[in-house]
Amino acid sequence: MGPPRPFTVTIIGGGIGGLVLAVGLLRRQVPVQIYEAAAAFAEIGLGLSIGPAAHRAMPLIDPEIRAIYDALVTTHADSPGYERYKQTWFELVWATGDHEGETLMDLKALPSGQTTLRRADFLAALVALVPPEIVHFGKRLNQLAETADGVRLQFEDGTTAMADVVVGCDGIKSKVKESMLPEESAVKQPRYSGMYGYRAVFDMDEMVAAVGDQRARVSTMYLGKGAYAISYPIMRAKKVNFGLYILSESWDHDAWVRPASREDMRRDAQGMGRYVQALVERMPDPSQWAIFEHPHLSTYTKSRVAILGDAAHASTPHQGAGAGQAIEDAHVLAELLSDPRVNSVDDVVNAFKAYDQVRRPRSQHVVTTSKENAYLLCLCLDGVGDKEDKLRETFQQRLRWLWDLDVQEQAEQARRKMFKFTCPYPQTKIERLFDLPWSEIRISEKGKEWDDAQYYIGEVWHWSARPS
Repeated sequence: MGPPRPFTVTIIGGGIGGLVLAVGLLRRQVPVQIYEAAAAFAEIGLGLSIGPAAHRAMPLIDPEIRAIYDALVTTHADSPGYERYKQTWFELVWATGDHEGETLMDLKALPSGQTTLRRADFLAALVALVPPEIVHFGKRLNQLAETADGVRLQFEDGTTAMADVVVGCDGIKSKVKESMLPEESAVKQPRYSGMYGYRAVFDMDEMVAAVGDQRARVSTMYLGKGAYAISYPIMRAKKVNFGLYILSESWDHDAWVRPASREDMRRDAQGMGRYVQALVERMPDPSQWAIFEHPHLSTYTKSRVAILGDAAHASTPHQGAGAGQAIEDAHVLAELLSDPRVNSVDDVVNAFKAYDQVRRPRSQHVVTTSKENAYLLCLCLDGVGDKEDKLRETFQQRLRWLWDLDVQEQAEQARRKMFKFTCPYPQTKIERLFDLPWSEIRISEKGKEWDDAQYYIGEVWHWSARPS
């Protein structure tokens, strides 16, 4: 993969996004240091699902990541007799009304369908790919500041460290983001998204007793008025993850999770039909979970610092894309930071700019569409409501956009942008070079080879395509 890069990337946060980035960089001979606030690697939440685009990005980051994921996931084929649902993402089912319990549509996610696994299992497997000597535990960041010598990190335990460049992977309450964009972060705190939920995990036998075999074993979204519910098998179909989500304009509590009564839960499940109500009666913990999201930031980078995953674009869970966006981020950053033209901290700054320009529009649109998807599932999205044809069309359109991304082209687009930032010659004279696919362009200058286009100094500017 070439010689090691002459800089070290310091990653703040050892969750899935941070570790995937670290593995991708290490595979490409980019030195890495990881600072994690906790005493050991840990993930919040139980289930994790990755969509087709992020699934395609995994082997491009490191084939071992994809192999680990595929070895751990639960699919519909883990339930005997349900192999025909292997490519199903979710069945959308009417929660109530004249068609209660009937299927609106079978949403396919080709080729793999619904894939889920325990976050802790995936994280533990990723940890095995990271040399322990590059990880520093118990290092909760307090603040960072750029100096003439690099980026100074100050931790809550009173220690400090210096970094060449920093990538913040420290979640929705990111300290890296606060230090990088202090004024913007002060007014763009994580915000309540207008929805809270209840969560539970059932044994498969209990789930079958409550809703029947098919509804228990096939991932299902129950569409209701002002609420929706979701269930999907996990742990090789031994258990089922269940959530009930309620539209509510306000959340008047300081904590993001609060105790609730069983009567609260029953009231929220009114009008959701017999399947959801049967599950609500079996839920052991009636805690309410507020669903937060992050307002759109103006940038994901400033000088030597960048942010990734939830630190940059924390999303609601209503289209199952949050972790996938972090993986897409990691793929683009790993490709840029290992590019042979990136040989200094100044080059990294340009790589960060290109990463921001490519990843920010898509990831922020995912935040927007995820929130809209909640209204779609609650049958109250403007222009759609409960109209069957509109629902089918809208679900298909949204998921095609989310899933059909050419992840390699996304990375190549970022390379092209990075080259524009680093090219020392007038941009307007070589702009047309970038109309061609990156792999087909070659640049040379008198006495100097460039890898990816062709131009000459002087009055004559031209380019030549070569066979791929």
